[in-house]
Amino acid sequence: MGLKNKVMGSLISNWFREISLIDVENIPKDRGSIIVSWHPGGLFDELLTKTLLPIEVIQVEDDNFDADQIHNAAEKVARGGSVLVFPEGLSHDQPKSMAVKDSAAKIALKSTEICEGEKPVVIALGIHYSNKNKFRGRVAVTVERPIEITGQVHELTEIISGEIYRASQSREYWEDRELIWKARSIVRAERNRDLELRHLKADFGEEILGARRVRAAWEWLAQNNPVECEKLEDETRQHIAVLDSYNLRPEDVDARPLSVTNKGMLKSVILWIYAWSFMLGFVTISALIGSLPPFLVVVFSDRLIFSKFDQAKRSKMKLYTIFIAYPIWWTVSALFFTWALLSPDSPIAGLADYSVTIELLFSLPAYSVLPVMLWWMPASGKLQVALYTRGTKSWKRMRLWMKWRSPKFDWNSISKSQQNLALKLVKIGDKLILPGDEDWLEPLPGMDDITSVKLR
Repeated sequence: MGLKNKVMGSLISNWFREISLIDVENIPKDRGSIIVSWHPGGLFDELLTKTLLPIEVIQVEDDNFDADQIHNAAEKVARGGSVLVFPEGLSHDQPKSMAVKDSAAKIALKSTEICEGEKPVVIALGIHYSNKNKFRGRVAVTVERPIEITGQVHELTEIISGEIYRASQSREYWEDRELIWKARSIVRAERNRDLELRHLKADFGEEILGARRVRAAWEWLAQNNPVECEKLEDETRQHIAVLDSYNLRPEDVDARPLSVTNKGMLKSVILWIYAWSFMLGFVTISALIGSLPPFLVVVFSDRLIFSKFDQAKRSKMKLYTIFIAYPIWWTVSALFFTWALLSPDSPIAGLADYSVTIELLFSLPAYSVLPVMLWWMPASGKLQVALYTRGTKSWKRMRLWMKWRSPKFDWNSISKSQQNLALKLVKIGDKLILPGDEDWLEPLPGMDDITSVKLR
């Protein structure tokens, strides 16, 4: 299990550039728990929960979760263990949680019935991807508050459904979900402008809480003043459309004063040269050899074979291919580099005079070369991506610098529009008690955030 978790952890850390685990302390240590989650990410959901959470994962993918399986899972929970169930059944690409099956409720009620110690609890997870199909995206897993197990199967199923709906920040349409995230970015960008914190970037966990706050405020406004809500929604969409036409983000608008200076341009150039100078050499060679072949296997398998499947199955097959192809190729390439470093006929021996890294590798004891290379193959890919990310960010800042300096670009108008829009959004939030505030009270089990939003 330890080696398996390390391999999974390496895959996850190579795929995502940022992984946040929020409020894991909500999983109790003195009793069992049934942890439930929506299922938006296919195999990623399993890999993340197995890697991040101290629990045993049980996945429910169909209606054939029979009485024996329910009893076995309930016994583990009754003994103080934790299991995770995806009660929707199938992975999906919907912007909201789907109808849940009653397997999780049956496990919970059965575990409570046979438990002799502290009674188990149900805990909902929120799994949030910045873009689950994009390499080097971000992901956050939020662990929600424990709830007591009460009622009949259908009553507890309804509560579980509500908890998952709230934890996943469900919306009816992807456009609405995206609008909330864009509004959150506008609010944060303008608050940072006021505090002169333009250089700070929120981690993904903070962005999840920000989106939850905007969602709750937006729903309150839609319920209490639908006319104003519609006007604000139209204004936000129009502003975002203008930014998209320039390929800008809200934070880019506020970064302009720092970017248009010669000092800002010089800093971007130095960072760009720094990143690319480190990438050129053994890091890039080993990263390409270690990562490009399995990447191409995944890409061509997806295009030639998996494209015939529906999106949920396609994502799952692609991830299974990643899980198989990368470890196998890392092992093969590590063996190749081990031979190359130990053989007197090595094709890279002549490069030792030009690379400090290669010279260091040639100086390693023979018995340590293979373990080092087994570590280096995934590590070099991760280092390459980190350097590439820094290089592309610097390149983007240089391009922005040119754009900011152009007389055709009406930055003052865009900046003023964003400030006015942000002021309206902030005014709504400031008069409400929202998630994350000191006086916020969590909604009743199974209820959405809107039920707890109050005027100050």
